[in-house]
Amino acid sequence: MENLIGAFVFLIVGGGFLYAGYYIRNSNLRIETNGIKTKAEIVDFIKERSEDIDGYSSVYHFPIVRFTDINGIETTQKLNSSSDPKQINQLIDIIYLKKGNQYEIMMNSEFWKNYFPMIFIIGGVLSSGIGMVWLIIKI
Repeated sequence: MENLIGAFVFLIVGGGFLYAGYYIRNSNLRIETNGIKTKAEIVDFIKERSEDIDGYSSVYHFPIVRFTDINGIETTQKLNSSSDPKQINQLIDIIYLKKGNQYEIMMNSEFWKNYFPMIFIIGGVLSSGIGMVWLIIKI
């Protein structure tokens, strides 16, 4: 049974990556399909640290953008995608979807719409595949 723990870990990690990839992809597709395209100005950045399980920390810079929605309401909000902090005061393309009093915003770029979710999906397929092969070999 101890020999199968590694296989189950790969299957669980792969399933998590697949779930995350499809969740991000579907969320991006929903925003792209129902949202409104506009330009936003990067007015600031929030620096956040993230620690991994080995104790190493990474620093991410999340842009604060300002844009005017279709109703003429000026909004300032943090994006959930990290970006280069040197882009301050630059205009970027975004797609926003108003949900109640909040906005779901994503950068209108090929990377964030398509490639970013595919990284998770491919990682999930590879991890799950390794887990499946490991199970087949050990059984």
